[in-house]
Formats: sequence, C-alpha cells, structure tokens
Amino acid sequence: MTLAVWSQRNAKKSSIAIYDLWKADALLHNLKIDYVPTAICYAPNARSFSAASEDGHLHVYETRRYTEIRTFDLPFKAAHLAISSNDFFFATANGNLLNVYNFETGKLRKTIPIASEVNHIAFSPDNATFAVLTNDGLLTLYDTRTFLPVHEFDSMGVARSCDLHVDGKYIAVVSGENRITLLNKLDKSDFRHIECVDEGITDVRFIKGENNEVFLLYNTRNALVYVLLNDLQPNFNQLLNDELSEKMNAWMKQMPGESLTEYQARVNDETRMTQMSLFETEIATRMADNLLDASTVTLGDFNMSTNTLALNFDTMPTIYLDVPQAEVGLFSTDDLEFRNAQYGLMKDDHFELVYVDVYNKRTQGTYTFDNRERKSLDYLKSDDRFVPLELVQRSSMEEMKLKEIRQNVLEEAKMQNILSDHTQISVKTAIVPAVDADGLKIMNYEIGFSYNVEKGFSAQEDFAPGKYHTDRSGAASSMVEIIKKAFEGEFAQYVKAGKKVKVIVTGMADNLPITGCIPYDGAYGEFVNEPVYGEDLYALTVTKASGVTQNNQLAFLRGVGVKHCVAREVAELERMDVDYEYHVKLLDKAGGEYRRISIDFMFIDAF
Repeated sequence: MTLAVWSQRNAKKSSIAIYDLWKADALLHNLKIDYVPTAICYAPNARSFSAASEDGHLHVYETRRYTEIRTFDLPFKAAHLAISSNDFFFATANGNLLNVYNFETGKLRKTIPIASEVNHIAFSPDNATFAVLTNDGLLTLYDTRTFLPVHEFDSMGVARSCDLHVDGKYIAVVSGENRITLLNKLDKSDFRHIECVDEGITDVRFIKGENNEVFLLYNTRNALVYVLLNDLQPNFNQLLNDELSEKMNAWMKQMPGESLTEYQARVNDETRMTQMSLFETEIATRMADNLLDASTVTLGDFNMSTNTLALNFDTMPTIYLDVPQAEVGLFSTDDLEFRNAQYGLMKDDHFELVYVDVYNKRTQGTYTFDNRERKSLDYLKSDDRFVPLELVQRSSMEEMKLKEIRQNVLEEAKMQNILSDHTQISVKTAIVPAVDADGLKIMNYEIGFSYNVEKGFSAQEDFAPGKYHTDRSGAASSMVEIIKKAFEGEFAQYVKAGKKVKVIVTGMADNLPITGCIPYDGAYGEFVNEPVYGEDLYALTVTKASGVTQNNQLAFLRGVGVKHCVAREVAELERMDVDYEYHVKLLDKAGGEYRRISIDFMFIDAF
C-alpha cells in the first residue's frame, strides 16, 4: 500500500511524494510536476493516481512508474477529488459546485446541487454509494445509479473528512479537532465517537491490514495513527446477498441428466421466487446463530379481540402467538421453550424471527409463530437482482456445451499421457446483473475456468516446484486449450472487437517456503509495483534482476503465463477492450495440490 503526500513550498514550488504506507519514512517515488495541485487521489484499484491542478485540469498517472497517461479539462478548479473503484466515475468539487464525470470519456454525468460548501467527497468500495460532506455538518449519501440522496446524517460537527467501510455498512467522519464519529448507514441509532489524544485531524480512512484486519487510519498534526477496529458487526445484508446470488445461480442451472422439459418445469418465475425465499431464510438463520439464546424474553400485552399474546425480545422485534384467553394466565417466560427457530434479515441489518414453535411446559401446548411468508421480503423486491429467465436457460445450455468441450480436451490429453483422472478442470457460466456508468441495467456474462490436481500428482501433471511456464503444466495448458476451443466455437459470439471484458486471473500457492532465489527469465515481461489482489490490494514486483523469492510471486507468474497463452491463442480477445486483474491466494497448507490457477472472463453488457 502507498500513501501520496502533496506539499506546497511556495506559490510556484509543489511536489507529490509517494510513500510505503506500512514502513516509516520509506519514500517510493517523487512525482515531478510543473503545476500547482489542488486535490489528489488514487483510484481504488491502485492502477492510476490523479491530481487536479490550479489551472483546471485533471492529470492521470499510471502507478508503476507514475507516468502521465491522460489529461481532462475541468470547468473549475477542483478542491476535492474522488474516483470510484470500478473506474466509472470521478467527482470534483469546489465550494458548493459538484460534478460527477465518466472516468473513461471525461463527459459530465451529473451535476449535484449542494446548498453548502463541500468539505469532502468519497465513493463507497462497492461503488453503490457516493458520500458528500458539507461544512454545515451534513453528510449525504447518494445512490450512484441515479445520484439521488438516499441517506442523510446531520450534526457532524466540523465535518472535515469521511470514508466508507470496506463492506459499506459503517461511515467514519472527522467531527471534531480530536474526534471521529462512526455511523451505521443501515441503523442511525448505532453510532459512537472515538476521542483521540492529539488534535489536528483532517483526514480519515478505512484500510485493510496484511492479515485482513480493518484499521481506521487518521492523521494528527505530526503523525499517522492506526486504530484496529475488531468489534464492528459485519454487513449481514451484503453477506446474505452474495451467498443468495451464489446459491440461486447454482440452483438455476440445468442438472446433469435433467431433460429440458424437466428443467423448465423446475425453473420458472414462480419457483424461482419460492426458492429464493427458502434460501434467504436458510442463510439468515445460520447467520443469526440462534440469537434466541442471547435474548431476554418478556411477556407483552394480550389482544382480547384477536387472542394474540405478544412476546418481546431485547435483541429482535416482538412476535405474536395465538393463545386462547383461558390459557394466558398459564404463561410465564420460565416455562417457555423455543424450538425450530428460523430467522429473517431486515433492512437495518438486524435479525427477526420468522418462524418458531413455543412450547409451554405448564399447558404442554405448542404455539407456533409463522411469518415465513413475509410481507416485506427485501431481497425479492429489487428488480436489479433478477435475470430474464430466457438468459438463465441460455446460460445453462451453454454451460453444458462448455462441459462437452472440456471433456473432449481432457480425453485427448489422457490419450497423449499429458493428464490422468487425477486432474479435474472445472468450467462454469453465469448471468450477472449489473449497472453501467450511465445508470442503466445491463447483463454481464461470466465464463470461468479452473483446475485442481490431486495430492501427489502436481509435479507430473501441473507445475513442478519452482516452474512457471504454462507449457510445463499439463493442467494449465489443457485449460488454455479448452478456452481456445470455446472461444473459437460456441462462445465466439461474445468475443467481439471493441466490446468490454474483464479478465480475472488467480494464481494460488501453498506455504512451502522458497529456498534462495528462483531465476526469472523475463518471458512475460517485467513487473514493477503491479497491482495485485490478495487479502487486499498491494503492489508486487517481479523482474529478471529480482527473481522469485516469495510464493506470491511464483503464483503470480503462473497466472500471468496462462493470461499470455490465452491472449496468444485467442487473437480476437486482444481486439476487445480488455481489463486484466490479477489475484493471488496464499493458502496455509503445503503441497502441490494447493498450487492452482483460475481465469474468469466477465463479458460486459454481453446481451
């Protein structure tokens, strides 16, 4: 991780210094500029760094060697600058003027009217929210699809700076000279103040540590301070949403041996709604972790006209039981047992009971609360979550074709003794609903490839220790062959010149230490400060001079090798607007079976 510091010596002398965020006084780069900056920021994906200048320009630099790659004209001098992590937008502000632009084209996307002077602007890590902090102490969150306000928080004090947590649930605001306020976006009653020892706080950031911890980073007059935040509740809504999407994608695929008629009877609009509701309850119940055990239960009022008794919980909303009036006097919380509890998740990220059997020892009766047909099913309301059924069926059929291609390649590899049954190559397809930079709903198409080699067979069928050339791995080269045949045949319709595709290449490594240095022959180029995603985003360097000394470098090179082979074998791919993203996963176990590669193609607005 790096930190950019802009300093102004006098009216004509400015400089921007790039430091290593985790090392004291470690200067990485001095950016040479011939203008006076007014605002600076990194793109969240770390691939670019931008600086607004006093003469009304935005200068954009790549972050390997900090070479300027493009310049935008701005209508006013920008005092504040922010870029979204999907590279859709950049926002500039000065006084009460605030514009949001398309980062790719530089065209104005939205002018947001602001009543007071803007102190800070920030995009959420998931790009769904845009925060504006003004000097009247107001924090406003906008939906980035419409750029209309969706949340407001007032009384933010000096309202100097803000940042959104990595999972989008919490917001940190510099609300005083030595105070930071933490807000829960989903529940306004959940907030707290962090009182700091030193004064002079002007900026605050959430950052991930090397072991996936979340820190609050802020500055004082003479120091940077890191505060470990280990007691914040996760964003259950987001976790549920992610798992629900994964489960539904799997459920909507045509099963092996399932005929088209059987598939169409099982998967339709009505059954999809029902299944989604069942999955939602299943996931929420597991997340709630039997919240009843931690709840204090009290008896509430009894409605004599409907014969319903209220049961109150200090951790959840009240539930209502149908109880005959003659039995009400026999109810005591000491006599109640709760069985078969099921939970739901509300918009404010709190859980509620949607089903429970309440057994009364005194009456020996069971009283059931059943609200599984919830009137407010948050995850079934949003139109953005749904994919046209014909596209789901199309994806399922094409996955079957992809599996046929895989099977043919594997059989050929086995005949040539390149692979055996100890290597499995997986393929998948999925329709992924999304929103583009203009706020329009689009359908992306994901096509994924990965492989796994059983324990004891990696040296023969995958990479031998220390090797990284793709042609040295039967598993990796066979996976590339499947990709080639797929994109030359059934899937050629998606590989269109000028269309966008995001390619995520993931290399996985075990924890067996590398002894000494593995020479790198430069076959895939030189990599200096290459942005790589691990537990978090970081910069990775591999050159002929440095060689390979760490497992993450070796895993990276193996993934890059697959990328190079795919680019060579599928020539039409390079005529597309391709965005390559590299991921490295380090596992805490030793063994060749943990050294794997996957490559996922996300075709943007494919239909």
